[in-house]
Amino acid sequence: MLRSGLRKTVAAVLLFMMPAALSAQNAPAAVIFGTGAVYLNGSPLTNSFAITPGDVIQTRDNGVATITANGSSLTIDSNSIVRFQGDGFALDRGSLSISTGKGMSIYARDFKITPASGDWTQFYITRSSGTIGIIARKNSVNVTCGANSSTVKEGQQLSREDAPSCGLITKGSGAPAAVKGPILASKWAERGALIGAGGLLIYTLAHDDDPVSPSDP
Repeated sequence: MLRSGLRKTVAAVLLFMMPAALSAQNAPAAVIFGTGAVYLNGSPLTNSFAITPGDVIQTRDNGVATITANGSSLTIDSNSIVRFQGDGFALDRGSLSISTGKGMSIYARDFKITPASGDWTQFYITRSSGTIGIIARKNSVNVTCGANSSTVKEGQQLSREDAPSCGLITKGSGAPAAVKGPILASKWAERGALIGAGGLLIYTLAHDDDPVSPSDP
């Protein structure tokens, strides 16, 4: 009787613990390491720490954070704010680089940057001074924002305004674009100079018979 009761107790405990164990296996695992001033959810990071979706990482002037997660590695530069999401990370400010063979995504405002293939991919994201920049360092990445989609190939980069409507602002009929280079290099400036010189020549020829001062005293 005692052995039978013990077996039932052990079986009940295992049945109770199994769902939690399975859930832990399916949960995304990520570990953060910090150098310098790195903060996790507002508290200084002193040792390596396991992070979960919803956690916020912030680096200060001399802080750099490294995250390993699900076959991916991220390096968060100084003066950056990053949020851990279920399927990737969101860059709120600053810059980060990522190497992934698992298709991990990076979000920047309304943009989603994802490897174009399952191959090992490296790319770099910046978000500062009103601009979002994307550089594909190894293999290509897809950039989607709403209905807009584009591909940044290896060695290429893409820049968008950090603004609504995916940074694609329709420009109205405002002032014309400024001329690049010296003003006299413009075709319109050259034409204006020729017209002015021709007018001066005509005026000189028309008044050639009337000297400025009489020849006789």
